Amino acid sequence: MKQTTYIILTIITLIFIVVFTLQNTNEVSIALLFWDIKTSLALLIFSLFALGVLIAIFILAPIIIALKSTLRKDEKIISELQESDVLNPNRKVEIEQNRK
Repeated sequence: MKQTTYIILTIITLIFIVVFTLQNTNEVSIALLFWDIKTSLALLIFSLFALGVLIAIFILAPIIIALKSTLRKDEKIISELQESDVLNPNRKVEIEQNRK
């Protein structure tokens, strides 16, 4: 089911991209410092979108790596506590039984 949904969403996205590209074939001129570039509007929009995605990846990658490292450390601490019976859920029952 997931694979079918993925394929359908991919086809819809590709159709959207083709329609968008066909409707935005106008040529635009980009002047930056001493460069003057002429390109299609669709290519410009997709290029800027891809650049934005790359910038977001480079900004978020160190944060994701740090969070994964913290998660691994915390999971290790939790497993050590479970092995030492500090976080054992049955321990509470044993303590209450010892009080009676």
